[in-house]
Amino acid sequence: MKQMRTRFREWDALVMFSKREFIIWWSYKMNALMWVLGTLFNTVIFFMLSLVTRDSNINFFPYGGNYVSFIVLGLFVNYISYTNLGDTYPRLARIYWGGTMDLYLLSPLSYFTPMFGVMFRGVIDDYPRSVLTMLFGCLFFGAVFIFNQPLLLILILILILVSTLGIGMVSASSFYLFNFKQQTEPVRFIFQDIIIALTAGYYYPITVLPYPLQILGSFIPHTYALDALRRLMIPGGELSTPVLPLQLALSGINPVALDIIALTVIAVVFMPLGCYMYIMGIKKARKDGTLTRWQ
Repeated sequence: MKQMRTRFREWDALVMFSKREFIIWWSYKMNALMWVLGTLFNTVIFFMLSLVTRDSNINFFPYGGNYVSFIVLGLFVNYISYTNLGDTYPRLARIYWGGTMDLYLLSPLSYFTPMFGVMFRGVIDDYPRSVLTMLFGCLFFGAVFIFNQPLLLILILILILVSTLGIGMVSASSFYLFNFKQQTEPVRFIFQDIIIALTAGYYYPITVLPYPLQILGSFIPHTYALDALRRLMIPGGELSTPVLPLQLALSGINPVALDIIALTVIAVVFMPLGCYMYIMGIKKARKDGTLTRWQ
């Protein structure tokens, strides 16, 4: 019974944090308008790019031949994963520089509730962009998707969210654990700005990259989420032909099944690791007296 009350308390606190972030976000009405326009213009840019690549020799096999659909799914995964991976560190930094972390942790809340609560600002800002991108792509630019296996699509969506959140928690932990407090956090930089941007295959098939970069891309969840979603959702997508290095190495396993296995492994490794490192960072800051900037 006590455990149940604790869970309800944490949930109520998370809802209040999220409500506060929504009120802040919604209080600037022009931000909402620019948010919609920015998503539309971003989709337009990549539609124009699709016109340029229409007669190119780029092979989009096994993902069908519609580059707009291909790129829209890339933007979709980018938007839903950016918050989980890239937003944890700056939200924790916001609590720190605001001098409120110690106040939050003096309350009967878990270590995670304050950070997840303020992350809701990124959730309402980035998650709906993924839906808008797909909507704009379908309405205006000729993107076409199929949803023949909705449960499988939901599973892939959950796995990419959990796996990127795990990496994001590792990123956030470095704020206290390794004292990266001046926007020089290396985990987010290495994953988000280098490996993912270069090798995830947002804008082009990973098969056009040199093989060493394809191997590098095999260590991030985005590669497998994009491969599975494009095979399942783009008309003409081929489900059984391996193209990724891991799929070629284990060619006896169905590529989509292997994508799900790889996503599961990454999620199982990084989520507990990130949570553990985050807790260790908080405990270290408490011990050193550096939980907030005012101490």
